Amino acid sequence: MTIQKIQHINLKNKYLSYGFFTRHGGVSEYPFNSLNCSFNVNDNKNNVKENLRLVRHELRLKKIIKLNQIHSSKVFIINNKNKHSNCFNADGLVTNLTGIGLSILGADCAPILFFDDKSETIGACHAGWKGAIDNIVESTIISMEKVGANRQNINAVIGPTIQKQSYEIREDVAKIVRKSSSFEKNNSILSHIKNDKYLFDLPLLLKENLKTSQINKISDININTYDNNLFFSHRYCSHQNSSKLGITGRHISVIGILK
Repeated sequence: MTIQKIQHINLKNKYLSYGFFTRHGGVSEYPFNSLNCSFNVNDNKNNVKENLRLVRHELRLKKIIKLNQIHSSKVFIINNKNKHSNCFNADGLVTNLTGIGLSILGADCAPILFFDDKSETIGACHAGWKGAIDNIVESTIISMEKVGANRQNINAVIGPTIQKQSYEIREDVAKIVRKSSSFEKNNSILSHIKNDKYLFDLPLLLKENLKTSQINKISDININTYDNNLFFSHRYCSHQNSSKLGITGRHISVIGILK
């Protein structure tokens, strides 16, 4: 099976190379089959390197920069092609340099890709519920502005992520979500099921965050990682085999500028 990437019709530009990649088309073996792009899940490192090479080749990029994602609002600006690291402890990346792919790994959390076509600035962030509440979205946009972007020109696309019908949380997390400004604007982000159980709409919270940040061009791939075998899902894997503690791979989302 060949490598597969998903794009959104609203994010098109002749200088832009990007994709929300599925889990298929790589070389990793079970349970990481097959396009696992994370070194932190005990997959064979040579297989991961080959998977990343396949992604880089597909997008025609010189290099792909990765993060050690920590569920934060921390963002790094890449401003030198020759000084970069894959050891950033953060959840967002921004650059206006060409040939560099900014990447986000996922297995239920939301990847968001950003592009300002006027300044040719790109950004990418990883948003689980913690990052969403801490507003990784606004942190990414502020960092893009530091290298020339104008938030009025930014196009943001939310990638494959766990959807509301599959995302059950308990009162401890719901209590935190209810304190957010986005919930105050749209309380359908949470739906009470029974007792201390709720369904949580992560994409909706992120859309409210984007609107608050004055982003007018907002798109959503609208794919549920939990019930779609095109993608890795930590929650689904945990529910299916709790003894393995949700051992699974990570799919990758990448955005870069060609010129």
